Formats: sequence, structure tokens, C-alpha cells
Amino acid sequence: AFSSMSPATPLQLHGHMHSSRVHLFAGWQCSQKAADLKARILESTATFGDPAMQVPASVQQDVDTLAKDLEAMNPTPQPATANSAKLDGWWRVRYSNAVPPSNGQLGPFVGEPFQVVDIATGSYQNRLSFLGGALQVVLSADWDVRDDATWRVNFRTLGVEAWGNELPKIRFPEGTARTWCMTYTDDDTRIVRAGLDGGRSVVRDIGLYDKEGGQAKDAFIFFMTKDSSPSGQSNQSVN
Repeated sequence: AFSSMSPATPLQLHGHMHSSRVHLFAGWQCSQKAADLKARILESTATFGDPAMQVPASVQQDVDTLAKDLEAMNPTPQPATANSAKLDGWWRVRYSNAVPPSNGQLGPFVGEPFQVVDIATGSYQNRLSFLGGALQVVLSADWDVRDDATWRVNFRTLGVEAWGNELPKIRFPEGTARTWCMTYTDDDTRIVRAGLDGGRSVVRDIGLYDKEGGQAKDAFIFFMTKDSSPSGQSNQSVN
């Protein structure tokens, strides 16, 4: 069987090398385009703070268009299952059109919002930090896998950490949940589209926001960039 094999000709070798260069160049072009789209999203929202607040509808539409172009280039398949490790860590919310406090605002105050994902423990925290981290509002949750790109995130407790002291936690009513659609994930950026998708919402139950708003599973967008864990802080398992 081996006697029938013949070495590749110079022409064949040249063809293989040319094909490899084409693939490398295409990959570089894709990476450059993604970097440009991410920069344009941050530039579009920079005028409105970090996280961006009170973003006009026209700018929101522009950001959504840019985000869709970026999502079409998503380099991470199966982010909710096989490649969920890519989601692990601290992610700073730079822009969201979600209602407070998910967008980083609590009453008249704007904090530093983080989504903290711990794949090893199956836990998630939404941390809203004030005064350089001395005061933090912490929502703790876990999730169920819906499909390769979607989690059902179950809100469990809401607590406050003040100057190193953890105050008693409040438990969310059963059924308080959101759907997360992981539409773009790379090493430094994530886009998540999320919505009630049939879940309960405490802020809507008490009449702070329209009960009919945010019902679709992809009603809101979160644009996040990777951040380092603040010193001495880590995501803790839900209890």
C-alpha cells in the first residue's frame, strides 16, 4: 500500500502554503474587524459615562447595529456548554439598555457594575460597587443550561457588603429568573442578550417598571469587557 504513495510535488506544496497564508490573512482580517467594532461601540457610548447612562434612542440603535455585526463574528461556539470556561471571571458592564439596577444605577447613584461568573461552582454574582468597593450590592444566582448558547439564570439572594461586613441577605421569591443568550464571547469581550422570558421580576412586581417590558428573552443587551478580580474578592457559591 505504501509503494503507491508519492511525495508531494513542488506545485502541490506551493498550493498548500498559499492556502495556509490565505486562511491566516482571513483570520487576521476577522480579528481586526472585531477589534474595530468593539472600539466603535465603546466610542459610541463614551460620552454617556462608564457605565453609559441615559443613552439616547438613536445611539442605542447604532450600538445595537454594531453589536449585531460583532455577534455575526462570534468566535466561541457552544458558550453555554462545551466552551463555558470562556465565560469565567469578572466582566465589567460598559453599556446596557436594561432597567436599573442591572445597568449599574441604583436610585440616583451610579456604581461600577460587574458580572462575575464562576464555572467551577456553578454560581454567578451581579456586583454593583460604590466608594471604590467599600460598599457593594451583591445579587447571587445560579443557572440551568437551556441550550448550547443559553442559560436560565435563577436569582437566589440579594445582599450588601459594607466596609468588610456582610449584612443579612434577602431571598428572592421562587421563579425570579432571566434568560441569558450568550451571543458573543472572546478573551476580552462578551455580549449577552437577556430578558424575563416568563420569569418574575421584583422591581416590576412592586410597580417600579412596566410589567410588560423586557419580556422577550433577548429584550436587553449587555456589552462587557474582561476585568481583573479586585484584591481580596472572589465569587462565592450561592447559599
